[in-house]
Amino acid sequence: MINEEEKLKKYIKENSIRAEHLRFKESLHSVQDTLRVTGFDLNHITKTMIFKGPEGKVVAAMVPAKFRVSVSRLEEASGVEKLELTNPDEAYRITGYPVGGMPCFGYNAILVIDPKVLEKEYVYTGGGSELSLVKISTEEIKRITKTIVQRISGKKSN
Repeated sequence: MINEEEKLKKYIKENSIRAEHLRFKESLHSVQDTLRVTGFDLNHITKTMIFKGPEGKVVAAMVPAKFRVSVSRLEEASGVEKLELTNPDEAYRITGYPVGGMPCFGYNAILVIDPKVLEKEYVYTGGGSELSLVKISTEEIKRITKTIVQRISGKKSN
């Protein structure tokens, strides 16, 4: 998965994105793993999930790690109906990044961010593999993406 990390670091450099790529020795696949390995504050950790709709439309949903995505809210925010969460293979094929290392940028998708994410000065998003994260300011995310900001969070995850 080093190739995906290198691809993301290259994308960050080529697009003059102000972000820091962080690599760890242990897997960050789950939120629990991320907390254990990094010691970071849960409130700064995000997750990005990839959904597919009719006619090949792709929607990336970014929420704080402790929340789930409400599909009905995501459909309303994105304007894309009948959204389905992709499986890990589909997500990889669509974005070029694995589940567990999915950044919120660097691929073609409608990005919908829950406003709870933007309450923080900076957040951690996937770094291209299960061993890495990207620390990025929320202002920078808004600068580099075409973002829809609307509540898409549902219940808290366990």
